[in-house]
Amino acid sequence: MPDNRQLAIILFADIQGYTSIMHLDEQLASASLHRFHNELEVKVTTHQGRIVNFYGDGALCIFQNPVEALYAAMELQLGFQQTPVIPVRMGLHSGTVVTEGDKVYGDSINIASRIESVGLPG
Repeated sequence: MPDNRQLAIILFADIQGYTSIMHLDEQLASASLHRFHNELEVKVTTHQGRIVNFYGDGALCIFQNPVEALYAAMELQLGFQQTPVIPVRMGLHSGTVVTEGDKVYGDSINIASRIESVGLPG
């Protein structure tokens, strides 16, 4: 089996309280989700990253360049602070990931996910 390990910068992002937003205002939740997806697709690609997967109101992205990952995260958060505000939490972590086709996994991804889950939106 070939070694498919690589160093990557992992960005996890999600909309905090999305289920509550959906419960209160489905139209706002849907618009927020579409904007979240669109902004990620633009900013991650612009900064030479790749969206590995969308998980409903969350996303897993990887970058090879830590500076580009940081700029993407900052631009995303600044954009999500524009009205209407989208409460997005993010976690960034660097570490080794294993790639198999389009799939990416490893403990570094779990760490990025944990960082995101304790983050504050914005």
